[in-house]
Amino acid sequence: MICIIYLLLTITFILSAHFHDNYSDRCDSVEFGRNIYIYVEFTCLEVVIVTEKASTGIKGLDTILKGGFIRGRAYLIKGGPGTGKTLFGLHFLAEGVKNSEKVVYISLDENVEEIKEQGRAFNLPVDEIEFVDMMSSLTVLTPDIVFWDTDSKAEVFEFIDSIDKVSTNADRVFIDGVGVISEITKDLPLYRRILSTIINRVTSSNTTLLLSCEIYREVGRDVVSYLVSGEIVLERLEKSGNIFRILRLLKYRGDAYIGDYYYDIADGKLELYPTIPQKHEKVWNRELISTGNEVLDRMLGGGIYRGSNVIICGKTGVGKTNICLQILTENDRRGENGILYTLDEHKDVIVERIDRLFNHKPKNLIIRERSEFTNIGKLYNTVVNDFKELRPSVVVIDSINILDQLSVSGVEVARILTMLRDLIVRSGGVMINVVETHGSAEEFVFTGHGLSHLCDYMIFGRHIEFEGEIQKAIVVIKNRFGNHERSFRLLDIEDGKGLKIGEPLKGYRGHMRGVFEER
Repeated sequence: MICIIYLLLTITFILSAHFHDNYSDRCDSVEFGRNIYIYVEFTCLEVVIVTEKASTGIKGLDTILKGGFIRGRAYLIKGGPGTGKTLFGLHFLAEGVKNSEKVVYISLDENVEEIKEQGRAFNLPVDEIEFVDMMSSLTVLTPDIVFWDTDSKAEVFEFIDSIDKVSTNADRVFIDGVGVISEITKDLPLYRRILSTIINRVTSSNTTLLLSCEIYREVGRDVVSYLVSGEIVLERLEKSGNIFRILRLLKYRGDAYIGDYYYDIADGKLELYPTIPQKHEKVWNRELISTGNEVLDRMLGGGIYRGSNVIICGKTGVGKTNICLQILTENDRRGENGILYTLDEHKDVIVERIDRLFNHKPKNLIIRERSEFTNIGKLYNTVVNDFKELRPSVVVIDSINILDQLSVSGVEVARILTMLRDLIVRSGGVMINVVETHGSAEEFVFTGHGLSHLCDYMIFGRHIEFEGEIQKAIVVIKNRFGNHERSFRLLDIEDGKGLKIGEPLKGYRGHMRGVFEER
C-alpha cells in the first residue's frame, strides 16, 4: 500500500511540475491498463481514480447509470414473462459488437434459435454474437431429473468450468435464466456458492457480466441480489386499461439515479426515458412580452414576464385553449419559436383554428399530439429535447389532466411538471399549463392537482349566468411579480379578430358562485 501511495504521489508531482504554469485550472490523466485512469486536478493536487464504464446499449439507461455498467462487475436483470429481459441482454451484447468486443450469450432456459429469431426482429447483430446453449447441461430439463446437492461436486464443477471456458477472453457475457440453477439445487447455500463462483470466475478477467432471472422471491431479496453490483427489475403495470412498462433501478454500487423509469419496446428497439432534473442556463433578461391582446395584457399587469410559469384553469369550454393560441400566435408573429403539446385535440384542428381566429399561419410553432406519447416519461424527455434543441420562448401543455392517463400516480405528474418548470422558466422561457377543473358549476376550484403554488400567473375561466344567458368570464387570480387587475370580464371569440374581452364586471356580485346579480 505504501508503494502504491508513493507511486501516485510521484506521478502527481511530475504532472504538476509539467503543467505548473497553469496548475490553477488544469487537469490531466494517466492511463493504467485497460480500465483505470488517474486524474490529477491541479487546484488541490488531488488524485482521483475513475473506473471505465461499458455502455448498456439501451438508450436512456446510460444516462441514469451516468455512463453505463462498470467494467469487470456483475449485474442482474429481473422481471416476469414478457418484460424484455432477453431483449435487454441482446442490446447489451449488440453494443459490444458495435465496439468490436468479444461477446457471449449463454442460455440456460431458452432455445437459442428462438433467441436469434427475436434478435433479428429487432435488427440486432445476432450473427456476430457467440451463442452457447447450456440447457442440456442442466438435468432438470431432461426426462431423468437429478437434483444437485453437496455431494454433486463433479456435476457442479463441470457446469461451472463449462461457463468459465466459454467466457474466456470475453468482454461481455450475458447468462440468461440463472434462476434455473436454483431449481436443481437442494439448498440455498449451495445455490449461493455456485452463483458466487460463476460471478467471480467470469469477472476476474475484467469481463462485464449480466445475469437474468425470473422474479421468484421478494424484489431485492433473492440470493443473487447480494452477489451483484447492480440490480434492475422490469415490470408491467396496468392503470385504467393502460399498460406501462417500468424499469426499477433497485441497486447500483456507484453513482447513479436510483428510482423507477418508464421504458418502451417498439419500433425495433428498447428505450428508457430518464426522468431526472436537467441543468438550465440563465442567459436572459426579465422583460414583459405581450399576449397579443391589449386587454389581456392589462389584466395581467402589462403582459407576461419571460422566465415565468402560467396556469390557465377552468372547466371545459371556457376558452383556455384559445387564450393559449392567442399567446402562441403573438409569439410566432414576433418570430420566436413556440411549442404546443396538444393532448386533447389534433394538430390539424389547432392549425385551422389559429388561421380562422387570428388570420395567421404559424411559421415557428411546433405542435405535438397525444398519439406521440405512450407514457409521461416519454413526454418529459420529448419536452426536454425540444426545449434544448429549439429554445422556444413559449411552451404550452394542454392539458395536464391527460398526464394522469400517461402515468401511474398523480404524485409523479406534479414531480414531472416541477422539473419542466425548473428547466424552462429558469432558462428564460414561458411555460403554460392548461388545467381543466371538475366538480359542480358552483365550485370555485383552481387546479385540483395541488399545482397552484408553482405558478407565477394564474388565469381562471368559468361559465356564468349573465342576463339570462350562459357566458364565459375570465379573471387573473395571481401575478407573482406585481399588481394585476382583479375584476371578472366577459370573454368571447370572433373569427379573424381572436379574443374579445369585455369591460370589468364591477357592478355585479355572485362572481364566485357563477350567477351574476346587480349590486
